Amino acid sequence: MTANPDFVELSFTFMGLTLGIVVVGLMVWLERRPRKSLDPHLVPTTLVMFVGAFVSLIAIVHLVNLYGVHTGR
Repeated sequence: MTANPDFVELSFTFMGLTLGIVVVGLMVWLERRPRKSLDPHLVPTTLVMFVGAFVSLIAIVHLVNLYGVHTGR
């Protein structure tokens, strides 16, 4: 039996993947900017970067599962 993923589920998964990648990219950009002062950032960039990477990883696994590959036990 072949899997036929629903369009809505696929679009939400791709939106989650895109959001995770954008968050990671934005946090990397904020980390690499030259600092003008030694004041700490208001946003904990490393933690937010890891959350974005986790969301991206979950979205990738969900996409793989939608196309019929068994990734769990």
